Amino acid sequence: MVQLDRFEIVFNNPEEAYFAGQEISGKVIIENKEPKKVNEILLELKGRARTYWTKHSGKSRKHCSHSEPYFLEQFNTGYTHKFTVVKDGKEKERVLPAGIHQVPFSYTLPKSLPSSFEGEFGHIRYTCKAICERPWDFDIVSRKAFTVIGIEDINSDAKLNEPASCIESNHTVTFCCRSAGSVTGEIRIPKCGYTPGEKIDVSYKVINLSSKTRQTSLRFVQMTTYKAKTFAGHEHVKNVARVIQKIDKGEVAGGTTTDWNDETICIPSLPPKLGKCKILSVSYAVELEVDQTLTVPCPIVIGSIPQLSQLLVHSKQSVQSSGNGSAPKSSIKDSPPKWDSESCVQVTITDESGHLVEELGNEMEALLSARKRVRMPSSILSELYPSMPSPYYKESFFGQSDISEEKEQAQFGETLFAPKYPFYTD
Repeated sequence: MVQLDRFEIVFNNPEEAYFAGQEISGKVIIENKEPKKVNEILLELKGRARTYWTKHSGKSRKHCSHSEPYFLEQFNTGYTHKFTVVKDGKEKERVLPAGIHQVPFSYTLPKSLPSSFEGEFGHIRYTCKAICERPWDFDIVSRKAFTVIGIEDINSDAKLNEPASCIESNHTVTFCCRSAGSVTGEIRIPKCGYTPGEKIDVSYKVINLSSKTRQTSLRFVQMTTYKAKTFAGHEHVKNVARVIQKIDKGEVAGGTTTDWNDETICIPSLPPKLGKCKILSVSYAVELEVDQTLTVPCPIVIGSIPQLSQLLVHSKQSVQSSGNGSAPKSSIKDSPPKWDSESCVQVTITDESGHLVEELGNEMEALLSARKRVRMPSSILSELYPSMPSPYYKESFFGQSDISEEKEQAQFGETLFAPKYPFYTD
């Protein structure tokens, strides 16, 4: 029977999302209505990638799995030591007094971590576990997951800011080798590198030289590759494609050419590329599909740090259009405020373009109330790009996943978790 009224892990960052290399800090809160014998309060911070699935072949089954550890830090907080009592001059025991106890902790994450990811056949997961170790009784465990954002910088590759186009043709053949005419599709985008919240402006053309009317559509697709091994050490790979958005674009009559320049795809809260992970990878593409027989993919890269030049242009345009010159008095600071591990919560209130909101009149306050965002400052972003506004976060487009593990039974904590990914623009 669990003998604690509350055993909870609370992070100082209310978003519970951290960039790789950033300090994670918080406290373990213990509430007990009567004194309890407790040896130690232990803390464990863990990050790893894991893949797993079962491969069926007739009546036989092969279990495939793999893991990649990133860090495993275990701490003895020493909190109970001050409550040590001595009986008969010999026996020692530690009795936690009744009340509410707060045990602080902090840890600096490695800079080379990949982003959190939850998938059908694997995950990249980061957890914090508190253990109440008791004499002659089972341990009480509280477990909590948090999001890590890997440093995937769109600015590091100049090609990601260049336009791209892809062309594919489908030459069909009918009975007696009589040509039915070809179908050619072309798709064009202004750049290849994006972050969640940005919009992809898509232009595309379909040249239908066949006699048949062709149905067309645009798709935004995520491709995930999982790598694992059997017990015997044989490697296996599983590829999974998920359609994030599909837009039907109507028909193209035979012998005609149709050209569109007016489609926009908004990128939802999706994990960026997992460049630091060896057993999990994720990629994205905008696809032009013609009659389910021709697919023209145009790959894109989703990062966690956006193109700085375009972000600043967007910020300037947003301010100019926010109220015909009556925008709030603000500017992008040279250096966003650093995270203070000793404070409970440190936030800045910004408008939709990332500018700090300072003094506002009542009328402007009402006008901008729907546009405010609570953004957590990141010391890592401050070091890389001092002029970049801090992001805000949204839960994963795919929702929550069950993170309970059979080998790690926890009496406290949540079993459902959704990673959060950074947004820099609305």
